[in-house]
Amino acid sequence: MLSRCTSSVLLAMLSFCCLYACVSAERIYINEWIVEVKGRPEFADEIARRHGFRNLGKIGNLQEHYRFVLQNTSHIVDISEAMSHEEQVRTIEQQYGRERVKKNYTVPYDSRWKYQWSLKNTGQTNGPSGLDLNVERAWLQGITGDEI
Repeated sequence: MLSRCTSSVLLAMLSFCCLYACVSAERIYINEWIVEVKGRPEFADEIARRHGFRNLGKIGNLQEHYRFVLQNTSHIVDISEAMSHEEQVRTIEQQYGRERVKKNYTVPYDSRWKYQWSLKNTGQTNGPSGLDLNVERAWLQGITGDEI
């Protein structure tokens, strides 16, 4: 069972979709909320409808956590406060966009790199190019194997 703190951190990381944004402090908030609603799923639908949201459904295997999208962004300012007064709402958190930072990588120095076709196959052994482990793409995602 996830603690409420762990659950909140996990929920904050779920959304990367930026549909309609409004700027507040250093974060760019979007029109998407994660809402924990106790009780039946119908309660979540009802609360979403009452506050101008569309319930996009339950989030993965998380118990009673739903993703809401605001239909009309003209009253976006006080919506979290209003929904927090609902009896079934335990937590509510407006989501915000996150900047993806692309990591640079360099091919490690190895005098035999050009012969390691399993890591980067350019056809150097007269075989078909491209049939390799695709490590450069993994390195671009920051997966390097450090600390293993």
